[in-house]
Amino acid sequence: MKKRWYTAAVCVAMSMALCACNNANQTVSNATPTPVAGPEVPTTTPEATATPSAIQKMEEELPVTDYDDYVESTVLPEGYNAIEVEKVTEEDVDAYVQEVLENNKDRELKDGAIELGDIAIIDYTGYMDGVTFEGGSDIGFEMEVGYANFIEGFESGLVGAKKGDTVTLNLKFPENYHATDKAGKDVMFVVKINSVAAQVLPEFNDEFVTKITSGEYTTTKDFRDYSRGFLSEERRYTTVMDFLVKNATFGKLNEEYITAAFELEKEYYALMYGCESVAQFEEVYGAETSEMLWELVEHQIRRYEQDRVVLYCVAKAENMELSEEAYNLKLAEYANSMGVTVEEVLDVQDEKSLRQSMLMESALEFLLESSVEVEKGEE
Repeated sequence: MKKRWYTAAVCVAMSMALCACNNANQTVSNATPTPVAGPEVPTTTPEATATPSAIQKMEEELPVTDYDDYVESTVLPEGYNAIEVEKVTEEDVDAYVQEVLENNKDRELKDGAIELGDIAIIDYTGYMDGVTFEGGSDIGFEMEVGYANFIEGFESGLVGAKKGDTVTLNLKFPENYHATDKAGKDVMFVVKINSVAAQVLPEFNDEFVTKITSGEYTTTKDFRDYSRGFLSEERRYTTVMDFLVKNATFGKLNEEYITAAFELEKEYYALMYGCESVAQFEEVYGAETSEMLWELVEHQIRRYEQDRVVLYCVAKAENMELSEEAYNLKLAEYANSMGVTVEEVLDVQDEKSLRQSMLMESALEFLLESSVEVEKGEE
C-alpha cells in the first residue's frame, strides 16, 4: 500500500493485515478514549490483569480459524468479480490535500488573547472544598483550546486570557461524571497561562511537500499524483470489501475466536493506557466512553473475521491454488518483512493457516484487478 502523510512524520496506512507476525487471527484497533478532566486515580485497585505476559498468553491461546469450515455456509454475492468503483475526482484530491494541510498546521506564538483552536501550555490546580484532589492538577499541560475535553466551562473560560495571566474558574462537575465522588460537585481551577500559539494553515507548495514526505516528493504536482493514486487504491479496496461483506450471506463465524480476540483487545487497551485491568480502565474513562469503545472494538474484530471468510470463499470459488514454490516464496517474504527466520514464522503460525492467508491475498489481488472504475454518478 502507498503512504499517507497526516503529520510531519511519515505514517503507513495499512488496509488489512492478512498475515500478522504473532497470530493468524491478530486484530488491530484505532479508537482512542479521552479523559474528561485529566487522568483520574481510581477509588479501587482491581487485580492486575493487563500485563505483557498475560496478554502474550492470551495471544498464544487465541483459537485459530480453519476457514474451510465456513465455505459451505457462506454465499458470495453475484457480480463479485466485477465490482464497480467510483473514480477519484480532482475534488477528492483537493479534499485530501486540505486534510493534509489541516493535520500539519504551523504554530505561531502570540501575545494576544486565547481563541478557540489555539494551543495553550498551562499549569492548573483544582480545589474541592478548598482542598486539592488527585487528578485535578498538572504542570506544563498542552491543550488545544476547545478540543481537550475538559469539563464544561474550563476551556471556554480561558478564551480571552493572555500569556502570563492567571485565571480562576469556578465550575461544577457534571452530574453523570465518571468519578462518582466528584459528580455534581463544585470545583475551582486556578490556571496559569504559560504560552499561547495560534495554529496556522501552511501554504501548499513544493517546500511543504518536500518537508512532510521527507523528500520522497518535491513538487505539488508529484504530491497530487501520489494522492490520486493513493485515494484510488484506498477507495478500490474499501468499495470491494464493503460490497462483499454487505452482500454476502454468512451462515456462521468463529464466535469462539471473536470472543477471545475481543477480551484480548480490552486487556491491550488497559495496558496501553497505563491501567492494571479492564475494570480499572472502565473506572478511569467512565462507563459511557468504555461502552462506546468496546462496541467499536467488537465490530472491528467481527468485520476482520468476515473479511477473511469472504476472501477465502472467493479463492475457493475461483479454484485458486498455491504451489509449493509459491508457498515457500511467500513464506520467505513474510519472514523477511518481519525480520525473523522462516522457522520463527512457523513457530507461531501453522502451515495450514499460512496457506489460507496466502490464498486470501491472492483473492484480494484478483478482486482489485477485476473491479471496474466508473465515473461519479454513473450507473
